[in-house]
Amino acid sequence: MPNSPRKTTRTDAEPETPVESSLELAVFPLPIFLLPGGRQRLRIFEPKYLAMVAHAAQGDGFIIATQDNSNSDHLSSWGTKVTIVDFNMSDDQILEIDVEGEKLVQLHGSFRDDDDLIKSKFRSLPHWPAHEYKVPNVFTAFLVQLFRDHDSIRTLYPTPDFESPQWICARLLEMMPIPLEKKTEFTEPASFPSLVPFLNQIITGQ
Repeated sequence: MPNSPRKTTRTDAEPETPVESSLELAVFPLPIFLLPGGRQRLRIFEPKYLAMVAHAAQGDGFIIATQDNSNSDHLSSWGTKVTIVDFNMSDDQILEIDVEGEKLVQLHGSFRDDDDLIKSKFRSLPHWPAHEYKVPNVFTAFLVQLFRDHDSIRTLYPTPDFESPQWICARLLEMMPIPLEKKTEFTEPASFPSLVPFLNQIITGQ
């Protein structure tokens, strides 16, 4: 495929020298992919994560990062800083929280605290620049249909931005059944132009 992104990804790149920060946040290791502006509903029941949510709700949020299932101590070098936008108690009395991606971050100095909760310092990572892009109309139509077909998606996004090409492509990338490693390639700042033909091929088969 033309304009394919370079093979180096956030997960296998040599870590850049981070800007030292005094702020530490809890890291929630999850096998999900979330970009800035994306939302996810999480079920929280472990005591250490209930405590994490209680602290995050005061305004600092937390970080979602992927973890190697074969090695619980191998954490991705990057993650998504999220804020909590809603709380709910499920029918089975499990706390559910809706979180929204705020920004991509580089992790450094990760450690486990006395409660076995991962914490880390971090610095912001750039994502796609705010250039004017055009995407095929089929992208919008496909995403709108997903919203119509799935109540769970509509509930998460009360004010969807179907006018923004970046917002549309980010939500499609998050929702589509694409390997996490492949999705990660499109977190790089220069990756958006190659994302458009990639998504077009998946949606239209062309």
